[in-house]
Amino acid sequence: MMIGLAATTMGPAFPFILKEFAIPLGVLGFLASAWNVGYLLAPVGGIVSDRYGEQVVLLGSFTAIGTAVGLASWAPSYIVLLGVFLLGGIGAGFGEISMNSLITKAYPNRSGFALNVLHLFFSMGAFLGPVLAGLLIVTYGSWRLPYAVACLAFLPLATSAAVFFRRTRSGKKVTESDSESQTERIRIVEALVHGRALLLAGFFYLGAELGANAWLPTFLIFERGFPVGLASLSVGLFWAAMAAGRLSLGSLTDRVGYRKLIVTCSCLSALSILIAVISGDSYLIIPLWCLSGFAYGPIAPTIFAWVAALFPSRRGVATGAIYSVAFLGAVFSPWFLGTVGDLYSLGVSALYLPFSTFMIAVSALMLREFKHQL
Repeated sequence: MMIGLAATTMGPAFPFILKEFAIPLGVLGFLASAWNVGYLLAPVGGIVSDRYGEQVVLLGSFTAIGTAVGLASWAPSYIVLLGVFLLGGIGAGFGEISMNSLITKAYPNRSGFALNVLHLFFSMGAFLGPVLAGLLIVTYGSWRLPYAVACLAFLPLATSAAVFFRRTRSGKKVTESDSESQTERIRIVEALVHGRALLLAGFFYLGAELGANAWLPTFLIFERGFPVGLASLSVGLFWAAMAAGRLSLGSLTDRVGYRKLIVTCSCLSALSILIAVISGDSYLIIPLWCLSGFAYGPIAPTIFAWVAALFPSRRGVATGAIYSVAFLGAVFSPWFLGTVGDLYSLGVSALYLPFSTFMIAVSALMLREFKHQL
């Protein structure tokens, strides 16, 4: 939940960072991209998680994120803030990889539902992040204060992870040889690259999700005239709807089937986002974003549940490979939205969001062939 809170604070802060550092929209988008670049190291976290245990990775994750959000509240320049966001993204990527691996290992027969429940807590944090950030910014006039508060919240998490690690550490020995381990990792990556569908689904999923997370408040403020508080609430409600979707639709994942659920939810979400982007009615925009979030919610956990089912002995490495390609989309999307916004308008650049969401469905239609290949 705290990872979601830290990651989504940037949305309400973006208009104020833009003003303070006097930078173009495209350069501002690099901040969100920098956070997401950190996730490209996710395979390293997966390898460490498989070899030494998830607790080690979680401890490092909470420490890195807490340090990053604390430094963000102090950053004197855009360049420093860029480096801080990169550190936070590395910590977040390691944390998500280890938690996904831990959950699929604990619930191998209901991994789809279990991962939806796990990601439900991320969505809860992602709802609280922009709402609390918007409230603090409107009340005190500083975009830095939300990051200082988030830093204080991570201190007990890092301490708890350290205590838990000490209690569960048992001198775990690695039974497989390094050559066998390396061969298995190469086989997994080759299979994923050969199939491509899982990689594409991840690329477009996080491109749309984190593009909306970064730019939705700014889009609503600049293009639709929303006040800061309402724009922050809107992105918070989008994440809250994702949590509701994961809670209500997550239980259907293992019964309906991975492919069918991904295609249906992606198409519904893409249509809702498209209407929300082109609509000028403020009373319609917020419900449409909520509907899109509700449908969008179970997609990512379902993708990762499918990966865990295909690679049960190497969940960490396989999930890390998906995360890395997915976050190429997350790195590209915020920059692309900002750059097109500079050239045309944020209204034009926002059309990339429904396109990216629809492409998840297209990618999922390729997953049946990929399943038979494996």
